Amino acid sequence: MNFFLKLPLALLVIFTCFISCGSDDSAGTSNESASNSVTISSDASSVVLGDTVTFTATSNLGEDITAQATFSVNSNSISGNTYTFQELGSFVVRAVYDNTTSNSITIIVNEPLTAITLSSNSESYFLGQNVVFNVTGNNGVNLTNQATISMVGGDNLASNVYTTTYEGAIEFTATFEGFTSPVHEITVLPAPTKFEQNVLIEDYTGTWCGWCPRISHAIELVEEQTTDAYVVAIHRGSTDPGNGYYDPFNFSAGALEDIIGLQVYPTGMLNRTTEWNYPEPNNISQVVNLTSGQSDVGLALNPSLNGNSMNIDVRVKFGGGFSAFSAKLVVYVLEDNQYFNQTNYTSYFGGSSVLTNFEHNHVLRASLTNLLGNQIPSSEFTADNVYTVNFDMAVPSNVTNTEKMSVVAVVINGSNNSAINVRGADFGDTQTFEEL
Repeated sequence: MNFFLKLPLALLVIFTCFISCGSDDSAGTSNESASNSVTISSDASSVVLGDTVTFTATSNLGEDITAQATFSVNSNSISGNTYTFQELGSFVVRAVYDNTTSNSITIIVNEPLTAITLSSNSESYFLGQNVVFNVTGNNGVNLTNQATISMVGGDNLASNVYTTTYEGAIEFTATFEGFTSPVHEITVLPAPTKFEQNVLIEDYTGTWCGWCPRISHAIELVEEQTTDAYVVAIHRGSTDPGNGYYDPFNFSAGALEDIIGLQVYPTGMLNRTTEWNYPEPNNISQVVNLTSGQSDVGLALNPSLNGNSMNIDVRVKFGGGFSAFSAKLVVYVLEDNQYFNQTNYTSYFGGSSVLTNFEHNHVLRASLTNLLGNQIPSSEFTADNVYTVNFDMAVPSNVTNTEKMSVVAVVINGSNNSAINVRGADFGDTQTFEEL
């Protein structure tokens, strides 16, 4: 007999309900998960006084629950999902649904737009430079991407960037939603003067130093490839002829050695702050490559000699692109064709252990300025200005042959001691600037 036929009617109803109603639990769990998180959004984040903003609330399941949510502005509940802002400032908006609070969004309320202004990142430019424009409302809102910028009497720009193609004064205006900015004028200058880029080699050496002929040979290789390298041989050693480290050309250069943290001899420094890679004769391109660019600073030297008196004019010209925070001038007096025995551990120059009466060139005899440079006034940095310094003094007492003297002048970046540009000249030379 069927089991259910033996049950009383009341018990049969209860039992049947127990079995059929069990599946409702999972559906109830699914509905509750819809309120696990709420996300609020708006149709605008920056408005003007009197504008109305519409808010939307979405559940974590992606359902639009705006109609069931409650919205608040600065913690004050509002009616519905729209709000008209009547005060200036920043307002925080949230939504609450099923006891769950949403993320917050911020609405910025600005003054009504009554005027616009056109500006640029500078008022003067060199030929070929880019002008970057900005359009701003009187309420501080950046309208650059929405506005139209045009040249007065010309075409509209494709963007807010304009590349200068001719010299002179050029006028521009901007328009946005019926507003026109005042005329904005820029000045386009000729392309800035550029100069030939030279390289400075400072050779820390000594007649007692057996490995120093390696750099002497490397310098000869450089001079075979370029005339744009200027060498200063800074000899270090004892001034006592009885000392094993005696060097008759010794020059006290402690300030420079401290700057570069000198460790060994020889050391070749390029433009003061870059060490010439070992082995130097295999790295000639490292030096030559430093002459391939253009410089914003040029030098012209006019050294003359009258008996035992030197008169040296050093002129420094600044191109319009010069922007160093600090510039200093270093002026050296050198002497060539100095002969003294050179210790040699290398295979260069015949490989002898002692190079008898070795010819020492570019020997530093005097620095007419501080070794780290004399400050050039910042007022001199204007485009195409020429800064001139004159040295009128006796020939250094350690010079043995005035006919073999020369001058090297270096403009130093005072902020990092690097050489910006360098130039050398023999006495009697009359130089002009190496403009490109």
